[in-house]
Amino acid sequence: MIEGNFYNKIAKQNNIVMVYIPPYIVKKLDALNVYDVAEKLGLTVSRNKALCFMHQDHNPSLHFKKSNNSWKCYVCGIGGHSIELVKRYNNYTFQEACVWLSRAFNISIPESKGVKLKKAPIRKVVSTTKETTYQQVDEEVLNWIINKSRLSEQARQFLFVDREYSEEVVSSLKVGSISDAEKFVTVLTTTFSKERCLKAGVLMEYRNSLHPVFRVPCLLFPYYDVEGRIKNIQSRYLGKLEKGDKKRFNNCKGISPLMFNMPILKSSERFDKVYIAEGVTDCIAFLSEGKKAIALPGAGSFRPEYAEFLRDKTLFMYIDNDEAGNTLFEKINKALKKIGNCIHNIRKDTKYKDYSDYYLSKRHEKNPK
Repeated sequence: MIEGNFYNKIAKQNNIVMVYIPPYIVKKLDALNVYDVAEKLGLTVSRNKALCFMHQDHNPSLHFKKSNNSWKCYVCGIGGHSIELVKRYNNYTFQEACVWLSRAFNISIPESKGVKLKKAPIRKVVSTTKETTYQQVDEEVLNWIINKSRLSEQARQFLFVDREYSEEVVSSLKVGSISDAEKFVTVLTTTFSKERCLKAGVLMEYRNSLHPVFRVPCLLFPYYDVEGRIKNIQSRYLGKLEKGDKKRFNNCKGISPLMFNMPILKSSERFDKVYIAEGVTDCIAFLSEGKKAIALPGAGSFRPEYAEFLRDKTLFMYIDNDEAGNTLFEKINKALKKIGNCIHNIRKDTKYKDYSDYYLSKRHEKNPK
């Protein structure tokens, strides 16, 4: 709740700034983007979380929400909007926090001219190891690969003929492909140094020669965080697997991937329906039907911190028809229940292996060949 009843003049009582602030300015200050305010204060917010400055925090417990422009520490139980964040961080009164915000964001408070704010405490802001895993990605190299990549005929056959996915959806996701490993290495190392490509995790060295970390021929799926910054590329091998070989998917070396299609979480509203897929291709099947969907990079890859991104969504999942699918569903549900949410299983049969198979069967029922 925003405090009201301010004074008509600037005064000092017990070294506290007292200044009249019109209610419309208070509303404007409190509506400032809480992420921008956090940045001005010097807080490091990554994936909607930061280390709490109000207690000794080693696991980020300070959560930020775009949907209602708020923040809250789930250990301290304290939260609010922009004014409250400045109050807590700088040890300011309500009026001092408003004056600080007005100066930081060039919003005029006429009667605050000449007000001197006390020096804010110096706080040491430290990011966690888990967060920096995603920040140290060479985005320029990954973006270059995706921007230069085109769909080969083999890739188009798989996506649009065999799987019947939407071309519009595939294009919007910037899916690419590699059909010639040697050419890929040559062009890439002509643009970037060998050392940089190895460090970026897109090439590996074997017997004094360079090779892609992706099995070629393959599809390339870019992974972006909620802000649309590229954080990984995952490949899907398009060749025939030998008996006993189940390795179709590869990620950039040394990168722990996020969920696929995360920007959709930023654009979706509170309580929107979101479908969670066990893999990228199932996610594209959901998207091809006009549903909002994200994907985990693998059946065993769900981490409890992912739940925070899904806190205010209505969630559904078509679990794969195997033990791993059931285990994954229970793991996700357990993590979501801790933050007051849950997920619904929409599988009503045991006939299909995964959602891609189910998607194809529905299309063939509507349009028999």
